[in-house]
Amino acid sequence: MDNKLNYTEENEEREDGKLSYRTPIYLQLREIIRNRIEEGEYLPGTAIPSENKLAETYGINRLTVRNAVDALVNEGILRRVQGKGVFVVGDKYEENLDEHGGFVNVMSSGTKRVSIKEQAKIYRPAGNKYANYFNIEPDDLIFCVRHQITLDSEPLAIEDIYVPKDVLPKLEVVNSSVFTIKDIFAFYGIEISSMQQTMEIIDGTSKIKKLLDIPNGVALIMLSCDYWDNNGRAIAYSRSFIRSDRTSFTIQLHE
Repeated sequence: MDNKLNYTEENEEREDGKLSYRTPIYLQLREIIRNRIEEGEYLPGTAIPSENKLAETYGINRLTVRNAVDALVNEGILRRVQGKGVFVVGDKYEENLDEHGGFVNVMSSGTKRVSIKEQAKIYRPAGNKYANYFNIEPDDLIFCVRHQITLDSEPLAIEDIYVPKDVLPKLEVVNSSVFTIKDIFAFYGIEISSMQQTMEIIDGTSKIKKLLDIPNGVALIMLSCDYWDNNGRAIAYSRSFIRSDRTSFTIQLHE
């Protein structure tokens, strides 16, 4: 497709992908990106093409691209994440701050010194354990993602999240280090009806201890979270292994 600028009288993107000069170029590009999002080409939770790529595609300069992207960021349609890119934001999840689910959700609402990275993301057969948990067949696929969480560049926690493929078929294209699992469910119209968190103090395996660089004698906090939809179906499970020497939790009791 020829995406170069064209001196025509159109106010919108032509079928051949060209832009006109009748309206400001950044406004035209803004609407093109908006249309790509609305048409499902750029999915919620995924990154749009880089500024360099968009500038090359449409034959314009990076400043113009940045102005178009900034306009959509200001509208809450896109989100810039330093060092990762610009991501599409879907419907927002409204949350009671007393009802976090999973360790990444808690940390995402707190200090900016925390860094969350996707260490691994794969599809795998559910096996007997997760087949029983999600009420699916052992050969059915579940999506597994592991987050490595650091605080001030030091290891803090490892979080594993499991979601049946039929619940979120496109989860592999979503960057879960930018958006929480609850954000992603909201993007795709899946309502979380209830959650339950369980906290345990454990010794931890040698593998987890090595990943977290845990000193001898330091215990782990294991925080598990179960997610259910309106039909009572288990739709996700997360499990975090957290260094107890770098973390504290406050639990509020209500009458």
